[in-house]
Amino acid sequence: MTRVSINYLLLSLFILLFGTAGGAAMTRKMAGRNDELGWSFFWWALPFCLALFLCQCLVFPKARTRLLFQLVFTGLMGFTLTFFLLSIILPVFWLSPMALPGKMVLALMFAAIFLHNLAFGWRRVNLRWATMAAPVFEQEFKPRDGTVNWDKVVRKMRIEPEIIIPGVPAKWAAAVWIALIACMIVGLAMKSAWPAFSAFSWAIPLVLVAACLNQVSGAAFAQAVKVRAIEKDRKIILPSCG
Repeated sequence: MTRVSINYLLLSLFILLFGTAGGAAMTRKMAGRNDELGWSFFWWALPFCLALFLCQCLVFPKARTRLLFQLVFTGLMGFTLTFFLLSIILPVFWLSPMALPGKMVLALMFAAIFLHNLAFGWRRVNLRWATMAAPVFEQEFKPRDGTVNWDKVVRKMRIEPEIIIPGVPAKWAAAVWIALIACMIVGLAMKSAWPAFSAFSWAIPLVLVAACLNQVSGAAFAQAVKVRAIEKDRKIILPSCG
C-alpha cells in the first residue's frame, strides 16, 4: 500500500474537476453545441465533485499516520475514479428524449448496480478474512512497535475487481458481453441516425465497468472496519503503511 501524500489529494481534485468539465463539454457537443445543457450538467455535477473532495480533505491528515484512515482514503479515491467514468456516462440523461419517470427508473437501476458492486467488495473481505487474512495478520503484526505489513495481509485474500452483470449467471456473462459489444458497434454506426440508442449502447457497458471500481471502495471500507475492530480489541493504534 502506497503512503498517502498531498500528490494523491491534488490528483483526485484534478480528476474530479476534469470529469465535471469534460462531461459538461461532452453534453454540449453531443447536444449540438447547446450551451444551456452543457452548463446544466456542469452545475449538477460540481456539488458532488466538491463534496467528495471535501470528504477526502477531512480524512487526509489522519490517513498519513493511521492505517484505518489510510484505508478510508483509499476507498474514497476509488469513488474519484468512479465519478470520472460516470461523467462520461451521465450525459445520456441530458440527451435522451426519454420522459422523466423513465430516466428515474434508469437512474435507480444504475444506482442498484453500483451498490451491488460496493456490497460485493465488502462481502468478499468479510468472507475471506477469518480463513485467509487473520492468520497472516498474526504473523505480520509486530507487538513491540505496533506495526503490521498490511499489504501481505490483503494479498493473501486475493481481492481483485471483476465485472459483474447483476442477475446473469457467470457462465452466460461472456455471451452477454459479446452482445453488449455488438450493440456498441451498432450504436457507433447509428450515432447520427439514432443518437439516443447510440448513447445508451455505450452507457450500459461503461456503467458495468465504472461500477466494478466500487468493489475497490467496498473492500477498502471493509478492511477499515476490520482494522478498527483490531484496534479496539487490542487497545492499539495501527500506523499507516507504505
